[in-house]
Amino acid sequence: MRNIANVKPSTVLVSLIQSAKLTNTVSRNALRDANVTWTAHISKPMRNRDQQVLLDVADQLRLIIVQVSQRRCRINPPQWPVMIQLEADLRAAHLANINLEPLLDVVAANTDDSEAA
Repeated sequence: MRNIANVKPSTVLVSLIQSAKLTNTVSRNALRDANVTWTAHISKPMRNRDQQVLLDVADQLRLIIVQVSQRRCRINPPQWPVMIQLEADLRAAHLANINLEPLLDVVAANTDDSEAA
């Protein structure tokens, strides 16, 4: 079984934008909007994140999936399972309340906040 916590939607979304070759403007815009929404989400500290964003991005991907399945849009065939898997992973992460791509608090080695052992 896959570990959902290791999923990197930002990487997958960029890859899909570059290689999905969607033929429908609505689908291309949905993919772009999903990426913009996700990028804004992961730039926030974990305490300020809203898990609803996972469903919002998954809904954008679902729109594309419906467009492709109804033959209103075509997609580069190798990217089809990638899109379906990402949508499923986002929904599963929301259900399990898993915070994907946590923003790590970085403490510089030479500050008062860090102590040598």
